[in-house]
Amino acid sequence: MNSVRLLRPESTSRFADGLYGLVEWGRRVRRWPERRAIRRRAARLQFCPQRTLCLNLGRVEPVAPGRPIGGEIKYLHLRQRFGEHFDRGNIIYVVSSAMPPQVAEVVRYAKARGAKFVWNQNGIAYPGFYGDFYPWFNRPMAEMLRLADHVVYQSEFCRRSADRYLGTSSGPSEILFNPVDTEQFRPPDEPLTGDTWRLLCAGTNHSFYRVRAPLEALKILRDRGHDVHLVIAGEFRWRGGRAEVERALKHLGVGNAVSLQPPFAQGQAPDLYRAAHVLLHAKDKDPCPTVPIEAMACGVPVVASRSGGLPELVPPTAGRLVPVESGWTADYAPDPGVMADAVEEIMASRESFAREARRHAVQTFEVGRWLDRHEEIFKGVLGY
Repeated sequence: MNSVRLLRPESTSRFADGLYGLVEWGRRVRRWPERRAIRRRAARLQFCPQRTLCLNLGRVEPVAPGRPIGGEIKYLHLRQRFGEHFDRGNIIYVVSSAMPPQVAEVVRYAKARGAKFVWNQNGIAYPGFYGDFYPWFNRPMAEMLRLADHVVYQSEFCRRSADRYLGTSSGPSEILFNPVDTEQFRPPDEPLTGDTWRLLCAGTNHSFYRVRAPLEALKILRDRGHDVHLVIAGEFRWRGGRAEVERALKHLGVGNAVSLQPPFAQGQAPDLYRAAHVLLHAKDKDPCPTVPIEAMACGVPVVASRSGGLPELVPPTAGRLVPVESGWTADYAPDPGVMADAVEEIMASRESFAREARRHAVQTFEVGRWLDRHEEIFKGVLGY
């Protein structure tokens, strides 16, 4: 194993505290009119009779439609099953990776009037990615965790990391993996044709290593004589990201074997997966990523880091996980050579891997069962 250690620049705690304090003060001043309006509307919240399930997703007014990603997709599923109430409710449900503005105000007002609060906990901030600023990012989540009447952790890894950085939950809790609509996300009607191996790297990238490892694995595969093409679809969300990726393409000499595509909408995702033979997912300590789940539902095997929640999501029959070092003070990139080996192994029996990936996704992540369990949680919290 030859994983790559990626250290973040460190700052002193005193400097981090001071800088964040200034930023937080400025944010509060800038958002004071918004906070006042939300407080006024939250104070007028009405609540349904106890035996009528009225779901509020932590908001007191609708938001402009956009491109849902991450936790917002779970809100879509919940809204389709239970509806959404902005001015009343007896269940408040919030996902940690998609917290509405001033949600703590809404939750506190709601609980003071007898509503119950269910908290969906995804990942946390840790020193290896956020440096000394990580406690400030965790504080809102820790507050919500303490307010919760029931906690849904997206994986066992989410539970362990929350226990470490947010504190343990004193109330009922359970693990529910992220869901996927297996009718929308399904394999192609016809198998992929041609001799080219089509690899996919999808989702929002916050660090270069998530793209660099797949690019280097691509070069290794091409140097071994394979006809391979890589699609990178999603946003490069670090400063100078696009330019850095383009420099890497030139340096590695793989520009003609890579397609860069912009962020994609949920409705475009199934076709994107169906056009790929293998998904490459190099993020370290990913708590419960939706992209590998959606890929498996489309019959696409996964090559990813053996870290975070991935060992709970991807069995050996549906892909290969590359060993990496573990620790909270750094992020670790998978060895590109081992990633290339994994792709070769999957492509040698790709039909079997694809079939098992689909079967596992249907059995484990189907959205209908996820919603059924949420209905049971809501009724249990309400006492009926």
